[in-house]
Amino acid sequence: MKESEIRKIIFQTMETHLELQLRAIRQMIGTEELPPPVRIKRGLRKDSLVDLSVKILEDAGEPLHLNQISKTLMEKYGRVADRDSLASSLGKKAKDGELLVMKGGGVFDLKRKAVRK
Repeated sequence: MKESEIRKIIFQTMETHLELQLRAIRQMIGTEELPPPVRIKRGLRKDSLVDLSVKILEDAGEPLHLNQISKTLMEKYGRVADRDSLASSLGKKAKDGELLVMKGGGVFDLKRKAVRK
């Protein structure tokens, strides 16, 4: 690399550094607006474990034990569910009267039998 190329790279680096410093100072004293933060879109929302559990119960058409729901989550959707977390989430929905009812002993069923198309 020639000496002139090296000097050019050094000066460009210094210029960029000074521009960033000046911009930071202007933002601190309030003369330059902050750019809006960049939001990264991550694609489609992944279904929650509760959503997938409801789908499993709809497909089964009958009440299922928590162990069977957990096993199907892994086999069909590749989602590993902590048994206690899943029980807590499904139990909360059942307690709130949303979507599910608890039949007892870790067995869950849909509150209303949904008709899937």
